Amino acid sequence: MKINNIRTIYRGACTMLLMLGLLSIHSCDDDFGDINKNYEANIYEANVPGLFAGLLQSLQKTGAHYRIPVAWLYQWNQQAAMYSASGYRLDDNTTQPWQNYYKNLANAYDIEHLIAEEEDPSSMTNIIAMTKVVMAYKTLANTLLYGDMPYTEAGKGFFDTSAFRPTYDDQQSIMHAAIDDLTWAMDNLSTSATQVSIGASDVLFGNDVSEWVKFANSLRLRYAMVMVDKDASFAEPIIADALTKPLLAADENVWLDPGVTTILNNREGFFRGNSYMRMGSTMFNAMSSTNAVDGSGIYDLRCSILFEPNEDDEWIPYPQVPDTNTPTVTGDPHIGGRLSDWNSNRSNFATFNVYYVQDHTIPQFIITGSQISFLKAEIYNRGLAGVSPNPAMAQTFYEEGITASVNFWYNHAYNSIWAVNKPAAAAPTATELNDMLSHPEVAYSADAATALSQIYKQSWIAMIHQPLEAWNLQRRTNNATPNVPLPSTSLVSDFNRLTYPPSERETNRTNWTAITGGTDSEKVKIWIQP
Repeated sequence: MKINNIRTIYRGACTMLLMLGLLSIHSCDDDFGDINKNYEANIYEANVPGLFAGLLQSLQKTGAHYRIPVAWLYQWNQQAAMYSASGYRLDDNTTQPWQNYYKNLANAYDIEHLIAEEEDPSSMTNIIAMTKVVMAYKTLANTLLYGDMPYTEAGKGFFDTSAFRPTYDDQQSIMHAAIDDLTWAMDNLSTSATQVSIGASDVLFGNDVSEWVKFANSLRLRYAMVMVDKDASFAEPIIADALTKPLLAADENVWLDPGVTTILNNREGFFRGNSYMRMGSTMFNAMSSTNAVDGSGIYDLRCSILFEPNEDDEWIPYPQVPDTNTPTVTGDPHIGGRLSDWNSNRSNFATFNVYYVQDHTIPQFIITGSQISFLKAEIYNRGLAGVSPNPAMAQTFYEEGITASVNFWYNHAYNSIWAVNKPAAAAPTATELNDMLSHPEVAYSADAATALSQIYKQSWIAMIHQPLEAWNLQRRTNNATPNVPLPSTSLVSDFNRLTYPPSERETNRTNWTAITGGTDSEKVKIWIQP
């Protein structure tokens, strides 16, 4: 399997030094002797390799990126079920992604300014293109969290004091601009020997231009599909063009792999404390053809890898819509002690597999080949972007996406900490895989509408480790992902976006008020939603 990895770089001290290099500080020079002379000032100077490495480092999720799914999102997109309200406050968890984005937007502009001052800026076009790819991805991800946001005037405060309080751009124009940046990057990335290499700072693809092109094009396809039903005139030409150019194969992924870097991805704390989740009935029903508690109806090969049965080894999911007869939840099944004592602290409901929770080496996906395969399946199913509907092609890509997802989880679980219910091999047998693909609940339907529902369902399952992407799919398709209607009394309802950080209300109030009307709410739909 061909995999693209990113090594994480810790430059905490360098970040502080970088900020010193970026800020212009004026002070009185009289009577202070050498106090105004920077100590080894040259080491504080911002430089292109350091700034670029920082951009790649910033692709790591913040704590809020993990907390939001377990506290709100899993219940709303129904990839899991909450049995009690989270103790977290939403407005306490919207700042980190916002700050991460705008800090790095400013750094990206600084990269462009530094390159513009070089004797031969054209020799560094590749670096500008790679910077645009990273920032386009971050821009698109951020606007899909918040909706409208500052963009054209944002990140320029170091260069233009009038941009201290930037106005908000609408989501449609932001997505246009970011996708255009991806297209520009693809058109300008070059294998010419005249291009300066970023060297060891490119820990994502090791200066492999072809991989950067493939990454950019795959992002174009993903985000054009996010907006195709709202802005077909813009999105469909992008989709048509993307299909003619290199895309991630089903077994290729762009991810941050802590298993390679020894920088472990510790997620366990987010599944405990103020997180009250179990396997939900919606997910179980998407993986099993019956409610048999012995698991005899389970046909999805990923089920026992990602989830585990209850304390009696029975597959009893927590109801997505509990009632007064629903038993009180017991156990503390996600604690690390269960790795050495499996039967301790188990729950009376099926839940996330303790190995999935405790494994610190599961990569953080940026974009997967499986997702690209499902998008292709949708395109050929619906006949989008000038492509004639082609059920055979749609089925091929649909099965390709499922296979890639199953293979990943088998391989990872086999080579990681799984012990109980560990896969027997690093990949399912041909018979096992065929049995799943040919199961009546999975086998690609001859009816196009039913088949489209299957594509959305399998894509939603495959994105269990990408809940924000599953949320994007849920929102853009108007809840066409697996779901049951949630009542107004649900622990989470109408979760359509993140509210803006409190700092926006305080420091950019005029523009914040103009976009929110003075009241901010997660229930407000963003532009991509029908």
